Amino acid sequence: MKKLIFSFIVMATVLACSNPTSTTNTSEAEKAPEKSELANLGDRIVIDTDSSLVFWKGTKPTGDIHVGTVNIKEGVLYIANGNVKGGTFVMDMNSILVTDEDMSEKGKRKLKKHLTNEDFFETNNFPEAKLEITSSTADSLTANLEIKNITKSITIPYSLTKANGIITANSSFSIDRTLWGITYKSGNFFSNLANRLIDDAIQFEIKLSSKE
Repeated sequence: MKKLIFSFIVMATVLACSNPTSTTNTSEAEKAPEKSELANLGDRIVIDTDSSLVFWKGTKPTGDIHVGTVNIKEGVLYIANGNVKGGTFVMDMNSILVTDEDMSEKGKRKLKKHLTNEDFFETNNFPEAKLEITSSTADSLTANLEIKNITKSITIPYSLTKANGIITANSSFSIDRTLWGITYKSGNFFSNLANRLIDDAIQFEIKLSSKE
């Protein structure tokens, strides 16, 4: 069977200031395609959760950086005529890990606990996040991004290539975390934070692979 690997890379431009500007157009959620419409979007590609992963990066104006991963729980993509036409994937927010090279294992566990509590992703109440494509062109995708039960429509650029039976898509964008209710130590919501300030922009790199 032909192996098709789909790498969808979500990059964020993280600005070293208290009010970073998103490079992504963000608006109210749009209507997603009906289930009956999905079959007409293109070839249905099931995402292989064992070889797919989300990478995240958060920063502070002081230059501090934290990085890590989140597992993909499930997902499908629809591709036709060399373009992405639709799709959905779900992220398991309880699986979030911290992978800083210069941090102790104890420190990583402590930061993971903080990221999963009410200051950030509150995974006890919101265990999943989801991206659902609502429309597309040859070089851009519009999708509903749901985090903490808040859904916003985002539009991102992408490119799709195929070589040796492998399809690869790349995209880069930046979101403002506060639009999804993550306001912890944001300069837009709190004052006098000094070096405790955390940038509002979050960077994600998402790699999705199909099953054989």
